[in-house]
Amino acid sequence: MAKHRSHGEGSIGYMESKKLWVARVTLPNGKRIAKYDKRQDVVKKWLLEERTKLTNGFRPTNDKITVAQLMNRYLTEYVETQMRPTTYRSYEHIIRLHILPEFGNYPLSKLTPDILANVYSKKRKDGQSKFILYKTHKIMRQALNRAIRWGYITSNPTKLVDAPAFPKTKQTVWSADQVKTFLAAVRNHRWAGIYYLACGTGMRVGEILGVPLNALHVDESYLQVVQSLYWLPKQGAIIQEPKTDGSRRFIQLPPFVSEVLAETLQRRAEYAKSERWEKDCGLVFTTSVGTPVEYRNVITHFKKVISETGLPNIRFHDLRHTVATLLLSKEINPKIVQELLGHASINLTLNTYSHVIKSMRGIAANALEEVVGSA
Repeated sequence: MAKHRSHGEGSIGYMESKKLWVARVTLPNGKRIAKYDKRQDVVKKWLLEERTKLTNGFRPTNDKITVAQLMNRYLTEYVETQMRPTTYRSYEHIIRLHILPEFGNYPLSKLTPDILANVYSKKRKDGQSKFILYKTHKIMRQALNRAIRWGYITSNPTKLVDAPAFPKTKQTVWSADQVKTFLAAVRNHRWAGIYYLACGTGMRVGEILGVPLNALHVDESYLQVVQSLYWLPKQGAIIQEPKTDGSRRFIQLPPFVSEVLAETLQRRAEYAKSERWEKDCGLVFTTSVGTPVEYRNVITHFKKVISETGLPNIRFHDLRHTVATLLLSKEINPKIVQELLGHASINLTLNTYSHVIKSMRGIAANALEEVVGSA
């Protein structure tokens, strides 16, 4: 009895009637493919290549599927339906500008770890940012994992490529005195409440701009983070629920913040009496006509105040890092800081602010020396 060949082993034979050499391979799904040529070395080379693809798991079930076609399905069937609109926007941007120009025309059958590594290397030499390289690889890995689920390939070539490292940005924070200088400069501005919340709670800007009226309780000095406000091109303002359970949280407000927020609500009530008032968006922070405040306008004003006061130039998001750093430097328990910031885990807090926590190591030693050492 003839021995059956296993999938991927393949065979070579000579067809006397056609005067052609033929190599055949059986794919994991049972489909058979073949290569014909007058030269034996040609079909041998083809058979070797196909065996390598099957061994490494890069042999697609459909040779005609390109990276561009995969990305289109990945965006429409996965990213758009499973992820947040802001995530879709960023993914679409990376795919359109950085993935399709480099890989779009490649059939999945031709996409190898070597091709990926060479493109990454070239982009590094051309000065491409580390963040773009990191995001490009991340999206490629996710999309090719989807390709496995959809039956296009049986293994992901990105797993054999050294992933571009996530770029660590140096945190720039203000001192307590610099925060006081900034708050004094914006105290009488109509957006004072936005800045006081940022400097007094460490909330994200989207969380601040998205606070609904019914989530703020000034008399009891607390608010609840239940949503965020984002702005998308052509769509305008959109409301999104928090990413994680940790992001949905209760925040006790410092008295100096509650005082300013009470003034914010009073100013808002005055706006609502004006003839210019349009449809009430239901948020704490609005324009004079009742619409949501645009993030870019806040940032423009934020940078203007920094310039006028001569303070170190930081991002709005760095106010969040400033709050965490000030609290940790005052020996506040990292678990409390985690809950205030809405981090998903204590590990994220510890890793993000490890430089501050390291400087506090002597506190425990000194405390034990005081309590036990003297004995």
